[in-house]
Amino acid sequence: MRTAVITGGSSGIGLAVARLLARRGGWRIVLAARDEARLAAASAPLGAVAVRCDVCSDDDVSALAAASLAEGGCDLLVQSAGVPGRAGVLAADEATYRRVMETNYIGLVRVATALWPQLAERRGRIAHVVSVAGTIAIPSAAPYCASKHAAIAYSRALASAGRRHGVSVTVVNPGPVPTTGFPQTELVRNGLLRLLTVDADRCADRLMRAVDRGASEVFVPQWWRAASALAGIAPGLATRVAGRASSRARTAATGEFA
Repeated sequence: MRTAVITGGSSGIGLAVARLLARRGGWRIVLAARDEARLAAASAPLGAVAVRCDVCSDDDVSALAAASLAEGGCDLLVQSAGVPGRAGVLAADEATYRRVMETNYIGLVRVATALWPQLAERRGRIAHVVSVAGTIAIPSAAPYCASKHAAIAYSRALASAGRRHGVSVTVVNPGPVPTTGFPQTELVRNGLLRLLTVDADRCADRLMRAVDRGASEVFVPQWWRAASALAGIAPGLATRVAGRASSRARTAATGEFA
């Protein structure tokens, strides 16, 4: 039996991964999330260990590491905890930037650091659910994009360092995924823009297939990689295109993306 630790595990991509692992069998599952009621409802059918955990709390993350160790040690860490940044680049105040960065980036680092000794000992695997928004600057979701840019940079660096310790790291960059925390309301309502979204189950399947083969980075759907490439070659043009697209989807008001 191997042990999987999943943050953001009470809904969305995290819960979809947990259900996939439960169907595969051979996994002890530790689900972590902030909302205790939703966490209990998600973990019970899976026979998973539920750990109330805010990734912004050192004490909570230490408790998560202890729970993982009690289950035999972490073989797979899937990090999908995150919050949206519901403000544009000029509208967001400093507190918003700090809150989003603390959860989406520092929280990612905090959990990975706490579980690293277990992962290194067991030559484990890590999957960080980041976002296409981490590769493209979107003016209407600047706090979110900034946090995801940082998360990608950290995850890529961790992947490079992890190879020396036998730990593989996969960066997962989904497009917009309708979930409880990120309902993607305007995209879902529009028949054409709905094509930009991807469901959580498909994302979980791609994530685990990428982890199984030791891929360093994957986009879901794969064609989002082209948008990322454009941002690398012509960042100004990519930002203008993204800004127009997000305005069309009316995300300037909601900040919903991935």
